[in-house]
Amino acid sequence: MGLRERHAAQTRELILDTALPLFLEKGYDATTMEEIAEAAQIGTSTLYRYFPNKDLLVLEPLSLRGQMADELRSRPTGEPLDLALGHSIRALLVAPRGNAARLRQVQAVIDDAPGVQARLSEEFVKERTLLERAVADRLGRPADDVFCLVTARLATVEDPRDVYRVFAPGHGTVTVKVPAAAGVALSLWTPATQTVMEATPSRDRVAHGSTSKGTVTLAYKNTGRARTLYLAVTLATRVPDSTYTIAVSAR
Repeated sequence: MGLRERHAAQTRELILDTALPLFLEKGYDATTMEEIAEAAQIGTSTLYRYFPNKDLLVLEPLSLRGQMADELRSRPTGEPLDLALGHSIRALLVAPRGNAARLRQVQAVIDDAPGVQARLSEEFVKERTLLERAVADRLGRPADDVFCLVTARLATVEDPRDVYRVFAPGHGTVTVKVPAAAGVALSLWTPATQTVMEATPSRDRVAHGSTSKGTVTLAYKNTGRARTLYLAVTLATRVPDSTYTIAVSAR
């Protein structure tokens, strides 16, 4: 590793070592990128160059970068699919993710930040999509082949989302509220795809909730005609059951 690479690695470590304790002390939502840069004694532009958004400060240590799909593609072509998938799962589990102390910090931040939980869920969906394509390519089947989709989903962690249909009146506003203590994140999606699970976040998510004064609130202004949207509720890892109460209003 050259001098430039070592300096970049040290800067990333400095940023993470600064950001995670701040999130735990002040709360993820209350901590700004400017505060992180000031505490790390670096410029804000430097911080954004390494971490373009705040979510990455929590998600990057988890190293979800397509390990399962890459491992499956690297397996011998004659190897049985179930054995190759076993190696893929192992690749995800053994991928280096930093020291145990940092991972405990990451888990603590995620547990108290519903918005990050939603982003993490999206990352798992992306990982699963990459695996679906890898399975399809290995078997020489179309990417939307049902067997390939189901196989990949059975090999990955179940997505912890509950999904509801919500009616959005024409030129009206949909408001959804849930107590923050329930440990859930809210996001609203268009019906552009068959299911929320297969949506592309940058294209189909139209709103997401934010936490303030003990309540997670999502508000969406529908500027067109009436339509049905999907409300996705992402449960925190510390919540064992789908025990929460949501309030939905549309006017």
